[in-house]
Amino acid sequence: MWRLLLIFILTLSFQTLTKADDITDFEIEGISIGDSALDFFTKEEIKKNSKKYYKDKKFTPVEMNNFSFFKKYSGIDFDYKSNDPNYIIHAISGIISYKNKNIEKCYNQLDNIVNDIRISLPGFQEEEKVAETHSVDEESKITRVAFWGTSGVIIVNCYNYSVTLGWDDHLALTINTNKFNDFLITAYD
Repeated sequence: MWRLLLIFILTLSFQTLTKADDITDFEIEGISIGDSALDFFTKEEIKKNSKKYYKDKKFTPVEMNNFSFFKKYSGIDFDYKSNDPNYIIHAISGIISYKNKNIEKCYNQLDNIVNDIRISLPGFQEEEKVAETHSVDEESKITRVAFWGTSGVIIVNCYNYSVTLGWDDHLALTINTNKFNDFLITAYD
């Protein structure tokens, strides 16, 4: 199987990818959909960084920040089935924070990534770029582009949080399996 590495260059443009046809062909910091999280993190690290976002407990979200092997991202978020002893990854996101509220840099990177995904995944259906209000408050915005394929979805988001929230703006490159996307429909009910 081909494994491709999505490389962000924070101060320069995004590097072009080789053509791929499946979401499992992509890596974020060397981690792919279908990998065991145990190949990269200990059980203790996973448990310590697990979150309780979903009312439905079928999947467990995990946020890993500032690990020494992270080269391009400040954080990696992933989800695994809660009862899976192998911690197989069904969703993964690479996060780049903008502590200085430089959202224009995020928008430029989003556009560069989207252009590279278009080239890399010609068989995926691209949704039009949308900007919408974030559910946390009316001043916070999300700008997103999604690419849908038979194996799942790749989404590129820029989160522009209001100054009153005090949260860091960030870019998230997210890869989800179809099974995980189906779960998200009811995860918060």
